[in-house]
Parts: sequence; C-alpha cells; structure tokens
Amino acid sequence: MSKTKVNRWYFGDYWGSYQGSAYNNLIYIVTISFFLTVAFETENALTRKYDSDFIVNFVYELVKAFFLSDYVGKLANSWAKKDYDMREFFNSFLHFRSIFDLFTLILLNTNYVPNQSPVILTAYILKISINIYQSQFRSIINRLKFILLNKPSKTFFPITLLAVLTYTFASVMYLIERNTDPLHFGSIIRSLWFSVVSITTVGYGDVTPSTVLGKVVSTSFALLGIICVALLTANIIEINAEYEKDL
Repeated sequence: MSKTKVNRWYFGDYWGSYQGSAYNNLIYIVTISFFLTVAFETENALTRKYDSDFIVNFVYELVKAFFLSDYVGKLANSWAKKDYDMREFFNSFLHFRSIFDLFTLILLNTNYVPNQSPVILTAYILKISINIYQSQFRSIINRLKFILLNKPSKTFFPITLLAVLTYTFASVMYLIERNTDPLHFGSIIRSLWFSVVSITTVGYGDVTPSTVLGKVVSTSFALLGIICVALLTANIIEINAEYEKDL
C-alpha cells in the first residue's frame, strides 16, 4: 500500500494507492446522498405524499455516473502507474476489483432489473462500501482488525461471556415469566429481546418483568452485564494503546 502523498483529487488505482482527500470527501457525499434517497424512497412508498420519482431517478443516475468515472479513473491510474505498458493494462483490467467494478456498472445500467430491487440496492451498497474501504477509512478498519484479531482472548472472551450470559438470562426469564406474559416471554426466542437490552444496559423499557422473582433476576443479570461490558471496554482500550505504539 503506497504511503506517498497524492493529488487531492486522485481517484486511486487497483494496485492499492490511497485516494486523494478531496475525492474521499466526494465519496462520502455520494454515499450520504444515496442512503438518504433510499431512506426517503422507502418512506414515500408507504405514504405517497410526494411525487419523488424524478428526484430519486436523478440521484440514481448521478451515482451511476460517479461509479463510471470512478472505474475509468482507477483503470487509467493503474495503467499509468505501470508506465503505460499494454500488458500491465490488461493486468489492471483483469484485476478482481476492476472486474467487480465493471460487472457492477453493467448490472446497474441494465433495464431488466429495476432500481428498487434488492439486487440493485445490494450492488449499490457493495460498490459504495468498497469505495469507502479504499479511502483513508482503511486506517480505521485496520485498527478494528488489530483490536479484534491481535489478541482474541481479550476481545472474544468477554463477547462470548456476554453471549452465554444473554442466552442464560433469556432461558431463566422464560421459565419465570412465560405464564404471566407469554407475548414477551412465551419462548426463549421471545425472551432474548429483553435479555439483550438488559445485559447490554440499553434498557428500552418496552418489555418489563411482572413478577417479583423476575425483577430480582433481571437486576442481578443487569449487574453482571455491566461487569462484562466494562471488561470488554477496558480490553479494547488496552489493545488500542498497543496499536498506537506500533504505528
């Protein structure tokens, strides 16, 4: 991965160089615009308050144009990076990311699949996610990888403990509350919602135990959840400090 300083509007390439800072910001603007449009479209599909087809299609076309320019720019930069050697051009063209970008462009510009279909929306999200990954957010992702994978005993142990505790709590609440509140505690699966929001100390308050024993058990497991979350947080801070030292 290249660490050299690049032009602010550099598109990046298929050989691992960072994109320019201004181009990164453009990616974020396109991403936010796309997700806001999808969110607005799903809401409008329920209410039909606005005739938004023109705006939605306009944003989709802009995103397609952005993806096309991104593909052409990255392919051109990849070729230039290899001194315009024709063999290297074909190597760049056949790079797996280049093939994925080309396939995505063909899929997004076909008339056989509507813009609102799950296939097209998945293609948009994958392409945008890859663009974000290729931006300087990679440093954040690398940090997360280090935290999760460098010392798994310090991260996965508290997570596993939380998972076991959550399932145990759900099972106990099912046995205690299933007869008094079968809607929320009639099965272990239904009890899991209350268990998760209690163990993680979120506590939405939409579901509460109705028996005294259920309230006592809930309080006990909530305290255990606080300890597990605190342990996980402390371990993450410690591993993050080690990552900073290695930079």
